[in-house]
Amino acid sequence: MRREGKARVWEKHQKAIPSADEPGGNKWGFVRSCLLQAVAPFTEGIIHKVMTGKGNKGLGMDIRESAGHTSCGAIGFHGDVTMLETQMVVAARNFSMAHYDLGVDNFFCTCVTSFGNYCEIIELWEHEPELLEYTKKTLEETTGRKFWIPKVSGGRPSVVHASDVIYANIKKLAKKAEFSLDGVKATDHLGCHYSKIFPDESVGGGEFPRLLAGMIEAYGGELVDYPERRHCCGMGFRQCAIPENRGYTAACVYKKMKSLKKTDPDCKLMITNCPGCGVFLDAEQGTIAQVMGEKFDVHVMNYAQLAGLMLGYDPFKDCGFNVKYVPIEPLLDKIGMEYDKSKTQKERRRPFGP
Repeated sequence: MRREGKARVWEKHQKAIPSADEPGGNKWGFVRSCLLQAVAPFTEGIIHKVMTGKGNKGLGMDIRESAGHTSCGAIGFHGDVTMLETQMVVAARNFSMAHYDLGVDNFFCTCVTSFGNYCEIIELWEHEPELLEYTKKTLEETTGRKFWIPKVSGGRPSVVHASDVIYANIKKLAKKAEFSLDGVKATDHLGCHYSKIFPDESVGGGEFPRLLAGMIEAYGGELVDYPERRHCCGMGFRQCAIPENRGYTAACVYKKMKSLKKTDPDCKLMITNCPGCGVFLDAEQGTIAQVMGEKFDVHVMNYAQLAGLMLGYDPFKDCGFNVKYVPIEPLLDKIGMEYDKSKTQKERRRPFGP
């Protein structure tokens, strides 16, 4: 009975995400993340390489973006700068451009805040007819565009996150991988806006978070659980943006890292799917080292960087490890990936020029 109950809960968190080999799964429209563009632009570069790369360098997918699409605007909404109705028209414009300009039916975003924002908007359209009509009317009046709601793989109205697309193809990527996590202990950190706000829209939700854990295990890594595994990274738009609140962000990172170290001091790899989490879980380790003199040296990377690394992409030029606080070289040594050891660590972090 208990097993049947768990199976029902697990089924609740499944999404119809077609793999690259399934009908509709090879062509996607997508929108970029303003936060990724600002603080971690390498992420979308390696996402594109992994998804479109040929042969053993990727999935060979056709992913398309409209040159005129915009940010989802969620940062403005969460910061009480823009109104919900504005968000809806912005979302409708991006959806319309993807479908009518690019000819795609499936749609993903690269930011988990965008994911949560779009999930909220689609749900409100379903339950609040007056908001749906307002959006359609305003979209046509201001842009002349026709309204369209994504329905991933022809199913119910929905969007997915880029990490969902990678997860749907994880077995294929693992077979293509040049390197593995064999002998490496790793843990995961899911973005709050992916797994906690609309858990029914995420793979596994907050109860059975298999998205990143499944990737770690597919590449041969040993998954590590620890008490603060689901604790927020502490970024928060009002924390990281206001200097007086930065201490809260660092405190959250410290709490997580302290818990991980106490549980398993040999676990030095953390995989994320959130732009902010990936930046702050890494960078605040530097703050903690300066302020408290305590070092954790946990490598923090997102799902796309991990895929790129496993497929043999250059860790610095392609995957973006040149901008990380925690040096990636110890992990490269462990998985057997070669890099230019004639250069200093500082020189390796300047791959695009002198």
